[in-house]
Amino acid sequence: VDGKLHNVSFDGGCPGNLAAIGKLVEGQDAKAVADLLKGNDCRGRGTSCADQLAKAIAEHL
Repeated sequence: VDGKLHNVSFDGGCPGNLAAIGKLVEGQDAKAVADLLKGNDCRGRGTSCADQLAKAIAEHL
């Protein structure tokens, strides 16, 4: 809504960390969040839940 994130939820991943991410990004500027989380790596996998969120935001924008 108006470039801000609301009601962010995830399907799969690490429940505790993703619930925290959802709370932290609530009401934040979508582009700023995508820029901040882009490229975040989880255990050498080349991506992470946060990186996937950044990709989803960028795709939506």
